[in-house]
Amino acid sequence: MSIKMIAVDMDGTFLNSESKYNIERFKKIYSHFKQRHIQFVVASGNPYRQLQGFFEQQKDELIFVAENGGYIVDKGQEIYEAYIEDLDSQIIINTLKNMPDILCWVCTKDQSYTLDTISDYYYEMFLPYFPGVKKIQDFSLIKDKLVKFALYLPLKNVEQVIHDLKEKVSSNICIVDSGHYCVDLIPNHVNKGEAMKKLMTIYHLKKDEVMAFGDAYNDEAMLKVVQYGYAMNNAKDEFKDMFDYIAPSHDEEGVLEVIENYLLTGQFLNMKR
Repeated sequence: MSIKMIAVDMDGTFLNSESKYNIERFKKIYSHFKQRHIQFVVASGNPYRQLQGFFEQQKDELIFVAENGGYIVDKGQEIYEAYIEDLDSQIIINTLKNMPDILCWVCTKDQSYTLDTISDYYYEMFLPYFPGVKKIQDFSLIKDKLVKFALYLPLKNVEQVIHDLKEKVSSNICIVDSGHYCVDLIPNHVNKGEAMKKLMTIYHLKKDEVMAFGDAYNDEAMLKVVQYGYAMNNAKDEFKDMFDYIAPSHDEEGVLEVIENYLLTGQFLNMKR
């Protein structure tokens, strides 16, 4: 069975440590995608607006799974959106007010917001991930439906924060470690795996016709729903242990290496020992 869809996480997976990728190499690979009718899916916890910026030439031809699956756009056509209920959003907002060591960005499908108390250092640090972010006095002032709360933990106390949040927020909310000391709060029926199921249904694809790549726990469901789920070699050992396929590091262009090898040989490169 040939591969007909390839999904990639971005940070720590498709992008290297400098948040870049080999554009020329990808262009050559993408030309083969078009010839073979392989769908390319950009699957990330980041906003749709940010993700488009990485693929200026191809963005109208790609599938974007943004906000960890909360917002899906197929070749410019919105096909799915999920929102956090207003009451659940307010509970999260009130909870975070009592957790001052946590930095937060709140996303609607079209816009992201952060508090006007944020330091210039962290504002600039995360601007590439939240382009056009607006500063606001209180998240309760946002009028549009909320898609995601994106948290950054300067104290690097991820496990403790996740534990504390689970005790305080609604069971309607999924709290996921998205790597790099970041935690996302999204509707509990939303994840990249469910997004991939939707796409596989739309395109009538079987598990063995799909390949996916990821490096963090918000990628777990996506990698498990497909036959060829690749964990990146730069991921944590306990994450890699869950999967049968390991790709070279993101700093070795691991995703492109595996894809290129498949296109040339039909084989699935695997670093799993």
